Amino acid sequence: MIWWAGIPSDTVQVIVEKYPEQNGPEKQYETVQIPGRNGDLLLDNASYSNYEQRYEIYFNANKNKTPMGAREVRAWLLSPKGYQRLEDSYDPDYYRIAYYKGPPEIENAMNLFGRSTITFVCKPQRYRKDGQYPTVFTAAGYLYNPELFAAQPIVKVYGNGAGTVTVGGKVVTIKEIDEYVVLDSDTQNAYKDTLNKNKTISAPEFPVLQPGNNVVGFSGGVTRIEITPRWWTV
Repeated sequence: MIWWAGIPSDTVQVIVEKYPEQNGPEKQYETVQIPGRNGDLLLDNASYSNYEQRYEIYFNANKNKTPMGAREVRAWLLSPKGYQRLEDSYDPDYYRIAYYKGPPEIENAMNLFGRSTITFVCKPQRYRKDGQYPTVFTAAGYLYNPELFAAQPIVKVYGNGAGTVTVGGKVVTIKEIDEYVVLDSDTQNAYKDTLNKNKTISAPEFPVLQPGNNVVGFSGGVTRIEITPRWWTV
């Protein structure tokens, strides 16, 4: 089964016909040729490209006939806008962020069934579902990253006044905490609700959770922190 933008495929009678391919991203390198030197010099961009995930599907149109069933499938695929959450039952502990641009090309079988190969364009990361839950720290401690890739967490800092937060060797100084402030390492932003709080922090680098154990600590007016780690792999 597929869950696309939160809607399961069985709501439109879609069945995955066989186990899907297990594709992954391409690493982004730049190559440079130097006269007199054998081979290419590699420049690692420290990033990965989007990739395609295909599913071979079919659906039973029942009494409605294939054209009506195809309209429902197309609406399921095309109505979500932009990147959405993509899950399937073949890798149940992870989810991806993807978009679908189509076109949905659906074979009409006897006007009773439809068959198609649908292709989603996925971001490189496969996110662990258990990495979407916060861990609360009321004192210094450790947070273990079970994956081999550095995670960019959300850190919610509670307290009053000024203080510092240390996560994975990265230190963030907060000049003013009004109840709480959120540090988002992915977007490199600080905020409270809809208020931008970037001017209230000093962060040469935002927190990153390296593979293995990461030291977590805080001082000053900080009373506790909540870390949503967002573990991922490829």
